[in-house]
Amino acid sequence: MTLLIGQMLGCLLVAAGIGGVVGWLLRQLSTGQLTQESMDAVAALRLKEQLLEKAQHDLNVQTAEMQMLESKVIESEENNQSALRELSARNDRIEVLQDELAARTKRLAALESDLASLRQRVSEYDASITARSDETQQLQLTRQETQQTLESNEQERQYLQRRIAELEAAVTESDHLRARVEELEPAQGRVHWLEVQLSDQDAEHRAALHELTHQLDERDRRIGHLEPLPQRLQEQQAALKQWEAQYAHAVAQHEAHIVKLQQQLAEQDQFHARVLLDKQLLLEQVKQIDGLQHRIHELEATQQHLADHVKTTGQKQEEIDRLRKRRVEVQAALRIKTNGETEPPRQKTRQSGGQLNLLVEPTKAAKDRPKDDLSQIHGIGPVFARPLNKMGLHTFVQIARWKPQDIEKVAKKLYTAPERIKRDNWIAEAKKLHEQKYGQRL
Repeated sequence: MTLLIGQMLGCLLVAAGIGGVVGWLLRQLSTGQLTQESMDAVAALRLKEQLLEKAQHDLNVQTAEMQMLESKVIESEENNQSALRELSARNDRIEVLQDELAARTKRLAALESDLASLRQRVSEYDASITARSDETQQLQLTRQETQQTLESNEQERQYLQRRIAELEAAVTESDHLRARVEELEPAQGRVHWLEVQLSDQDAEHRAALHELTHQLDERDRRIGHLEPLPQRLQEQQAALKQWEAQYAHAVAQHEAHIVKLQQQLAEQDQFHARVLLDKQLLLEQVKQIDGLQHRIHELEATQQHLADHVKTTGQKQEEIDRLRKRRVEVQAALRIKTNGETEPPRQKTRQSGGQLNLLVEPTKAAKDRPKDDLSQIHGIGPVFARPLNKMGLHTFVQIARWKPQDIEKVAKKLYTAPERIKRDNWIAEAKKLHEQKYGQRL
């Protein structure tokens, strides 16, 4: 750029010097010498005009580059705005997630309090069940003692029944003896003695029967006292089974509640992991946005520099146009003095034709070149397809023939990492799509 400005200033100085020399020659020299000098001046002016055309072409190239930079700046601003919108959306999402996390934390605290109360109730159930089991054991011991007492009473009753049978047999035998005594009346002494013995035996038998009767009544009373115990034992066993069923149901509910709490804790851990991942992504995006803002500032500075340069170039262009007009006037004055007639300048037409050729040829070449849809390549899409087209990349072949340095340059212009281009296999995808479309293998 500095070299171009120096060349333009040199051309301006040379043109001004030539104009002064031509004016001085018009005043001082003769017609022949003036004609020769004017021809030399015209040749020099043509040479300078060519240099000026070249400088103008370079200026057009710089203007095109500046327009490309402006488009890049606009695109970067759009990317920055989209990134800011995405950042705001992510911030909103983080706030929603934080609210949800707070709600879940409150819910978890409530569930933990419910779990503590449930554990306390389970401990109370365990204590009551332990007391019930102790009472049941005592009842079982009492039942065993009662059964033993019943068995002993049954044995005693059987013994008393045997005694009663023996006594009845003895009574029968005494009746038989009395009959014998009646038959043996002559033996009164013997009979009297036997009667005394029989009366004694009868008294003993009656006392034994009275005692047996008293023992049977006592046994019946004790049996009547022990009869409600089996029913009470059955009731206690039924209540124990009901308590056991309630305890099993409470334990099942407790286990299901614990499983649900474990699932909620696992979901909460996953939620924390997602929140941390979102925070990391947000930090990375903030860093990218900072880089983009820094790049935007650099591009704005470059744009300002280019605007200043364009302003200076416009002033120089006006000076060049003024010198061209001055040259045309000098040429017309020379022709009037030498030939007495004017000749229309053709240099401007030639210049316009050259500029037209410069503008038409690239456009024609761009129209003749076949274009492909680069957004079909995985990883490019419509986002990267537009800047690639602005860089002059329109076909799969151009991407398929990239080299590592080309990948780095394109990645730098697209503000992305070269590893992403390598990871998405843009080159291999371009070769594959070219072969599918044109049937040519690269």
